Amino acid sequence: MLKKDLTIKALQDHIRRIDFQPEKKHEVVLKLFEEVGELSVEMRKEHQHGLSEERKREIKYELYDVLHYVTHIANIYGIDLEDAILEKDKINEKRYDDRRHKK
Repeated sequence: MLKKDLTIKALQDHIRRIDFQPEKKHEVVLKLFEEVGELSVEMRKEHQHGLSEERKREIKYELYDVLHYVTHIANIYGIDLEDAILEKDKINEKRYDDRRHKK
């Protein structure tokens, strides 16, 4: 079970324990696309009808589902997400000058 002071590493370890199916990597990426679609539907509903507590909860749950499958894919490929985030953030900082000026 996950704890309140969650880290990316703890989430990645948790998902590896409960849902690690490298032999189904193509199905996993299709599930990611499905979840992104479901997130998009909820965001469209919010745009059309406003942000209710129910809609916010649904968006929150869809965001977790997207994060779950992104993490599952990282696990399949043996990618440490914390390292990936730190490395890519450095690249983006150099690539996008406007980020440096917002600090």
